[in-house]
Amino acid sequence: METIILGKTGIEVSRLCIGCWQATGWASSDDNRFVRTVRHALDLGLNFLDTAEGYGRGHSEELVAKAIAGRRNQVVIATKFSPHHSRPEQLRATLEIQLRRLGTDYIDIYQQHWPPKDVPLSDTIGELEKLRQEGKIRAVGVSNWMEPEWDEIDDPSRIDTLQPCYSLLWRSVEPNVLPLCRKHCIAVLPYSPLCQGILAGRFHSLDEVPRQDPRSTNRRLQPDAFPKVLEVVNALETVAAKYGKTPAQTALRWLLDQPGVTAPIVGASRPEQVERNLGAFGWRLEPEDRDALDRVSWPLSADLRPYDTLWNWHPKLK
Repeated sequence: METIILGKTGIEVSRLCIGCWQATGWASSDDNRFVRTVRHALDLGLNFLDTAEGYGRGHSEELVAKAIAGRRNQVVIATKFSPHHSRPEQLRATLEIQLRRLGTDYIDIYQQHWPPKDVPLSDTIGELEKLRQEGKIRAVGVSNWMEPEWDEIDDPSRIDTLQPCYSLLWRSVEPNVLPLCRKHCIAVLPYSPLCQGILAGRFHSLDEVPRQDPRSTNRRLQPDAFPKVLEVVNALETVAAKYGKTPAQTALRWLLDQPGVTAPIVGASRPEQVERNLGAFGWRLEPEDRDALDRVSWPLSADLRPYDTLWNWHPKLK
């Protein structure tokens, strides 16, 4: 098991975080299987969970509470509040609801899920700092902040963690945001590190993408992008074979080796998927293989703008 200290917080976490969107996000999501999967991950030594009030309107948080019952002191919980709850009075009330759903009296990492359209970020961060001082939360986190948000606040070091979309297929944080986080010791927790299964080699044709599923809106699973995506997947499979690893393990290792990355958030729908993900630990890519993956994947990200997202949705563009 690889572990790491979460930025400047002093909190120690496993270098893979269990993503809990899977509790409700797929057409095939199943409550009992999700609980079994989380418990198995904890048994294997993963201690880090990420959820949100927006995942199934709180149902994911309720399932997390069930999965960690009797083990709260072994688990680091990250959860997120929705952008429309970013005003201080809304934020505090929302936290109390989430604490009850999670069956705990504190949250380890409390994160703004998306930057809101009409609430000053300094107001939200100021309230999060108060909650941290009161012991309601242990760390102040944000998600989906890009250059405009970091430019808006006076002191980036007020933030403990950032959760960005980041993978071989979505690298928009690299030019500016990732260096800023390194400078201010902000822990980086990439989500969608396998780009919803694409980097696990799950789709070699668009006909294989489930239509009644959120993946149907993924920008990397559209006809204009998919040929270049396949080039990346093919290169990834070649590198993975060299190390006797799966494409998913290799894509996670590429991310783990990026300077400044703390712990990718990777979902698992079944216990055996958790075990396979652990194959990302205990080895490193040779520089020439890392460089090859960098070269083949960068063209997909070269023209991304701050409010471009994997699903063509952003609250500031509504």
